[in-house]
Amino acid sequence: MDLPARPADPLAAAIADLAQTLAAALVRRRASAETVSGADAAAAAVRQVGAWGSARALLAGDPLLDALGLPAALAEAGHEVLRWPDGRGLGWRDLLGLDGPAATCGVTVPALAVAERGTLVLATGPGHGRSIDVVSMHHLAVLPVSRLRATLGEALAETYASGAPPSAVSLVSGPSRTSDIEKISTLGAHGALAMHVLMIDDI
Repeated sequence: MDLPARPADPLAAAIADLAQTLAAALVRRRASAETVSGADAAAAAVRQVGAWGSARALLAGDPLLDALGLPAALAEAGHEVLRWPDGRGLGWRDLLGLDGPAATCGVTVPALAVAERGTLVLATGPGHGRSIDVVSMHHLAVLPVSRLRATLGEALAETYASGAPPSAVSLVSGPSRTSDIEKISTLGAHGALAMHVLMIDDI
């Protein structure tokens, strides 16, 4: 006897739609994204950091990264791993690539993300410095899909709803880009040259 089909989970379906919207928006902004399970997150991170050729990874001091096994996996793959804020002990010249490895990858954990814009909401905190993505040549964001929001208004309202907002909030939409008076675009002028978002399926 055929069993009736399991009803679709409306929350999972809505999140999947937001993930697809975010990925499409990021591609338009010359960034990239993929959705992986928690078990595959570390391997995906190693693969991306290796593809960029980053010798050093500066990781936010977020427990999610430890739970996913990223620091250990990157170290085992031969990448130098620094954690925020302890990594600042080397000095800004190292983190900027002026001394030591030129190619540094900043690994952030966005507080939220805006699907329609392809925008990451990076909230400054003790373990998450405001400059992790700025001083790095490459930016890898580790984003649980439960943190996806449809609009910027929704994301900002949630960010400031507690009454004790972060000291700084950065809205990052793809690689750093600027243009001169002749409208010639340059990537990586004031931040990362490339950005990839690992969306972690936690629903």
